[in-house]
Amino acid sequence: MSNLDFKTIIDGVGYNQFGKSVLATQLRFSTLEALFEVDPEVQRNLDPIRRGEIRQFILDSLKSMEFYFSPFIFSARGAIKQTEHGWELEPGSKLYILDGQHRAAALTSALSHLQSQKEAAEEVGDVIEAQTIQEYIEKLKDYPVAMQVYLDLTTQNEKQMFTDINTERKEAHSGLIMKYDHRDSYTELTRKVANQLEEHFEIEQELSRLTHQNSAVTSLTIMKRCLLALFEGYISVKKGEPNFGNYKQDEVMDISLAFFESWVKLFPKQMANRKKYVTGLTGIQVALALTVHELNKKHGIPHLEAIQQLQFLKPYCKWQHDDPLFSHIYDPAKRRITHHSSSTSIQRTVVRFLANITKERIG
Repeated sequence: MSNLDFKTIIDGVGYNQFGKSVLATQLRFSTLEALFEVDPEVQRNLDPIRRGEIRQFILDSLKSMEFYFSPFIFSARGAIKQTEHGWELEPGSKLYILDGQHRAAALTSALSHLQSQKEAAEEVGDVIEAQTIQEYIEKLKDYPVAMQVYLDLTTQNEKQMFTDINTERKEAHSGLIMKYDHRDSYTELTRKVANQLEEHFEIEQELSRLTHQNSAVTSLTIMKRCLLALFEGYISVKKGEPNFGNYKQDEVMDISLAFFESWVKLFPKQMANRKKYVTGLTGIQVALALTVHELNKKHGIPHLEAIQQLQFLKPYCKWQHDDPLFSHIYDPAKRRITHHSSSTSIQRTVVRFLANITKERIG
């Protein structure tokens, strides 16, 4: 794409598909982001859960940047014309997205998430981490988005195409993937651990997000995030082979079970009551797992011993929303903790957990 006398020129190839004129092109996401809009008369409402799952997939793939999206589909509504300079988008015009809304929103959300992480790293003086995150930000901004732009669809054509696309293609959500996927080692480990924990507390087998009405303490999806944080320090899902260090397979299973079993002694009896306690919330569970990882990595404490040291938190916390320990994520107006599962919030919660555990160990 180029800018010729303030005109937006798009490089691409035009062709006809089922009697409709289409432009096949590719744009950097940072460029595309400024050019498209969502028409609520054509598109459905954004699903924040689906956006979050795609964002997580993007963040998990950042180190290798090995993720691919099928072409996004747009309607130009007559605003793109072929000229001697190339395909020209009329000044002030927008492209209207027909397929790719959640992927685009997830890319935007991932960039915002990374910016927050960078700022958090800068605040604690971690220059190397801030530089690494900035590299990820630049990679996402430069991510090449393949596109099909229909040049002359009517609004009725757009609505029909949107309906056809979403009727024919339904993607499985992460909860179902956790239940049936046999290709990922952490997924397999999560299912084995969950089977052993049935007598201790209820685990949601399909849903990836738990509401206040759900009686389960955790879900397979959240448990997998905990295990990744526990062994490798990842706050989200990881692609590729697991790294359990020097632990043997049976030791990995023992450590995994010990972590979740420790909740029975650490948490109140009604730990699934999300209105009263924070113990059933994703951010708190993942933060506990990451705390164990930090005790092992930075203090050389074996995982099983580090899991036992989580009990040192009991004198400082009743696991209620307004506990001082959670003041950094407590919303007085809503009378509950909020935004607890973002990477920045989890990391800050871990800092507080570690401070209190260290106080008990030294004291």
